[in-house]
Amino acid sequence: MRERGIYDNLFNFIRFQMTSLVAYIASYLGAAFFFITGGVPFAPFVVLCINFLVQVPVALALGFDKPAPDLMERTPRPLGQPVLTRTQWAHIGFIGLLTAAGTLFLAAVAEAAGILVAATMAFVVFSLFCVSRGLSCRSETKSAFNRDVLHDRHQLMLYGLALLLTFLPTELNFLQRGLGLTSLGGDQWLLCIGFAIALLLVDEVIKVFLRSQREHEATTPAIGVPAEV
Repeated sequence: MRERGIYDNLFNFIRFQMTSLVAYIASYLGAAFFFITGGVPFAPFVVLCINFLVQVPVALALGFDKPAPDLMERTPRPLGQPVLTRTQWAHIGFIGLLTAAGTLFLAAVAEAAGILVAATMAFVVFSLFCVSRGLSCRSETKSAFNRDVLHDRHQLMLYGLALLLTFLPTELNFLQRGLGLTSLGGDQWLLCIGFAIALLLVDEVIKVFLRSQREHEATTPAIGVPAEV
């Protein structure tokens, strides 16, 4: 039980990190191609801020999550199966591209209000995307809209810390100066939050198809090969 729980948490962490990597790469390529925020979506210190202040708490939450109740009922992973299958890579790539697209779209729209506002919108929505992806990555097929996380004090603290460290750089003067960010209005925050929830809902739709696929595979009898006489 413990070993399978460790592997499951590691698997969820890898999916989260790979999605973040795809999102980073696509964001930089898209910003350079469409020349959004001067061709650079995040300043170097902003990238460090996202990686160490936002993503680390989410990664810790995934790494130390409690084992799923149905963990021991799952079919063991085939010995020769890679950590991530082609279907899982496609899922990771799709969510990563959506993350980048949402980040660049909001940054492009906000450029009319100034480069600082655009950079801040990119930072906030990307960070909120990290939190929503972390919640979704807790299970590959189960819905993120459950009460499990609410009953785990450590999970609440870590996700709350990620949210707090998304908010503080936009409000504290010394962090604003160091990161090149500025304060956002209530409507701008709501827009970023709405995009993060929308990404979570898109992943929920994907999980519905994944669950139906797994259920179909579980109920389909294996076709045996007749033994030779």
